[in-house]
Amino acid sequence: MKAGGFRTTIRGPKYLLGVSALAAALGACAAPASVGDIDVQATVDLLLTANAPAATLVATSPPTTPAGTAQPTTSFEATTYRDPSAGFEFDHPASWTVGPVEQQSRGGITAFTSWSRPTDALPGETPAGETRMDATVQLWDPTGDLNAFVTRFLDSLASLASAPANDAIGIAVMSDESLTLSDGRPAAAFVVEGSDGSQGYFFFTTLDDKYLVLSGEGDLALLIEIAQTVRPIEITY
Repeated sequence: MKAGGFRTTIRGPKYLLGVSALAAALGACAAPASVGDIDVQATVDLLLTANAPAATLVATSPPTTPAGTAQPTTSFEATTYRDPSAGFEFDHPASWTVGPVEQQSRGGITAFTSWSRPTDALPGETPAGETRMDATVQLWDPTGDLNAFVTRFLDSLASLASAPANDAIGIAVMSDESLTLSDGRPAAAFVVEGSDGSQGYFFFTTLDDKYLVLSGEGDLALLIEIAQTVRPIEITY
């Protein structure tokens, strides 16, 4: 993965929602967000229309890698999460807890955490010193337009945050980066900081007619390293 070739306007809406609410909205999940009384599903509905089939996430175990594909070197003992229906894989710490996979009308989310927990429900608040990451596959029109996807999502969140009931919580975009994946597709990543000083990491790229979002909090250096292992694989259904 390398920098270059992609420009985005994610610095436009400077202040958004709290990190937890933003992560939940990016995940298109049904879990209630406690920050600023944000209705997560309402946020998702701003971005996704209802007239399309649900995306499907499939994880395989044990992990495998396509022949001829070199495994990225990581600082952690890695296992590979694969979604052949969407056409991507990435490495994450082998000790992490994975699941559940939750579906919405136009997207699905899988939770990854550094701590042990039940996998029949999305995790709640991240314990101190731990790390959480959500991997989301979303259907959205127009397809293949990463700049439009990122910009419209952030603009929609900014609109919600500016509503009178939600003006107590803000979040600043601290850094953003344009990236190019190994197959030449663009990606965008940025770090945000909440008004309480907590930080979150967000990574976006395209997947054929879908989009992949990795979002998380905790050890940001580790999250960045995980995102750098995102690789395209052959799509199978």
